[in-house]
Amino acid sequence: MDRYRTALWHSLPNNADREPFAALYTSLGCPMKCSFCMINIINRQENEYSDGSAVFRYWEPEFMIKEFDYFARKGIRNIKIADELFVLNSNHFMKLCEMIIERKYNFNIWCYSRVDTVKDKYLETMKKAGINFVALGIESGNTRVRKDVTKGKFEDVDIRGVVKKIRDAGINVAANYIFGLPEDDLASMQMTLDLAMEMNTEMANFYSAMAYPGSPLYGTAIKEGWELPSNYAGYSQHAYYCRPLPTKYLKAEEVLKFRDEAWIKYHTNPKFLSLLKEKFGQKSVDETLKSTKIKLRRKVLEEAGIATHM
Repeated sequence: MDRYRTALWHSLPNNADREPFAALYTSLGCPMKCSFCMINIINRQENEYSDGSAVFRYWEPEFMIKEFDYFARKGIRNIKIADELFVLNSNHFMKLCEMIIERKYNFNIWCYSRVDTVKDKYLETMKKAGINFVALGIESGNTRVRKDVTKGKFEDVDIRGVVKKIRDAGINVAANYIFGLPEDDLASMQMTLDLAMEMNTEMANFYSAMAYPGSPLYGTAIKEGWELPSNYAGYSQHAYYCRPLPTKYLKAEEVLKFRDEAWIKYHTNPKFLSLLKEKFGQKSVDETLKSTKIKLRRKVLEEAGIATHM
């Protein structure tokens, strides 16, 4: 276990020191039906991809606390709760948080939530349990694009307000965005980037849309004859062979070029770097800028004769 180290952004509350790290699941599945997600492949019937059914089940808090006890005995503070949707069933996650608080563990935890499942009444307890980052699936800044990938009623949620109340509770936000969803064009992707830059969260993940094997979107891609990666490395976001989906309006290489340039813009933005310095110190700025120096080669961009900027 001592060979595992936490990621850069997760280490920010630790003065950007890469300390021992562990991950675990407290639940399996997800009750939501986002078309780009393959998590519900386990519920499929005869298809090779999820048919849209959704099942969620979890281990009892009394069982899961034993795993956290184990981490504490091993001296592991940095924990990723890998559940697709941890902040959902309050009888599950709140009870577990309360047990961690009772034990007075000094954890540095991050977990996932939908924008519309975060409630004010949860945040104080989550923070006391050591949840320092909540990862939100914002996906797109465009309502039309979000509706198309079946994000439920979340298009009606005040995204900015939710992010603010999480941060007001002393919890950092890791915002997740996707470029290249089926209804995306350059204007809608720019709306997503503009939203990310405006909210300026402590961490931002930028993904290219993929029809991951097992997702409903994969089934759509097969039926529509969309070009998919020729090997599994093509589904890896940072791989040389990465090949995202084309959209109704854009080629795969246009999506990937936008994504890579957006990542650099965000992580070199003076406003973002100022936030890091104010909250976490100069080392967090130095380590972040160091990460932007890593250049990713992209086969699809080279073949299209497009210069890479990352």
